[in-house]
Amino acid sequence: MATVGGLSGGMINANNPNAATIRPPEGQVAGRPGAPQQQGPQIPDGAVVDGLVTGKEGEAYLVRIGSQTLFARSTIPLFIGQRFRAVWDASTAPPMLRLQQSDMAVLSKFSGRDQQIAFALLSRGLSVKDEVIWGLRQQWMQNGGDPSKLGAMVELWARGAAMTESNIALLSWYMELLPGHAFLIWKKIRDRLHERKYGSPRELLDAIRGGDDEVKRFLQAHALAGKPARRGLDPSMLLAPAWWPAGEDSADGGTMARVSISTEELSGRRVWWLAFEMEGDSLGEIFGDVMTNGRGLSVNLRLKDESKLDVVQDNLYELREDLSEVPIVLQYLGVGVFRHGDSDAAARQGLDLEA
Repeated sequence: MATVGGLSGGMINANNPNAATIRPPEGQVAGRPGAPQQQGPQIPDGAVVDGLVTGKEGEAYLVRIGSQTLFARSTIPLFIGQRFRAVWDASTAPPMLRLQQSDMAVLSKFSGRDQQIAFALLSRGLSVKDEVIWGLRQQWMQNGGDPSKLGAMVELWARGAAMTESNIALLSWYMELLPGHAFLIWKKIRDRLHERKYGSPRELLDAIRGGDDEVKRFLQAHALAGKPARRGLDPSMLLAPAWWPAGEDSADGGTMARVSISTEELSGRRVWWLAFEMEGDSLGEIFGDVMTNGRGLSVNLRLKDESKLDVVQDNLYELREDLSEVPIVLQYLGVGVFRHGDSDAAARQGLDLEA
């Protein structure tokens, strides 16, 4: 799926997606002094990107994509605080966040709030059905119809979680966390567990919270983000994965992974499906899928940087040895190049459901 996720008030301007090109001064991303510099590697033209809208200036949006903060325009209206998934068009300055034509065709069947809801569903790989749109519209109106709440509401719906005011606020806050902030909260949790070590679950939980409202809020939101997606839904499409620590501490902090899970029925058997993404110091962005039916295990890794494939392939034996300690038979372990939309293909093929 290559769409801009979430939604804002206003209609899609399909007739004029390139209105008002803004050209920045030499060496700047946007046309004003002190504009953010592109610090990371150049985003390839046509790449599918996930990001967060952090500001707006004129017709350009300030967006955070990975560790970079950039200016971009969009083929649809966005709002501050919105998470999105879009095609990055680097042929203009600043670049454009675009929808695919197939998504435009689906959205053209709707108008007003229904179009906004359909857009939020499409961006997460969810089917656009009249009954789903009707139910979400009712819930949205009950919560005031605020466009900034819609993304969190669809994420809650995708997990079968209650769309209460408190849950919406928790998940909205969680979706805006930076990896470094999430790491610091996890560090607090781990340090408090080490200090306490023993006690009942209730005593340990009280020790973890330690009177810290932010930790309490994080744990509540983390529980929502960690709920499995509706059966059959590609968990990698969700825009509010759960933050989990995924590496040793370093001088710059620690590595964090965004993890989503789902379940489905394949050949009459229950299958658990976990998708994760993280950024390594030397390998760059890494995406993975793990599928299991409780008997067999299939693991598929994908890298954004194709030049690093040989390094990973040469060291797969180490991962294979680690996985051999899991009491489930490893049926498939592969590595390839990340291409958005085919996240589960290799892992699904590698899982023998009859084993």
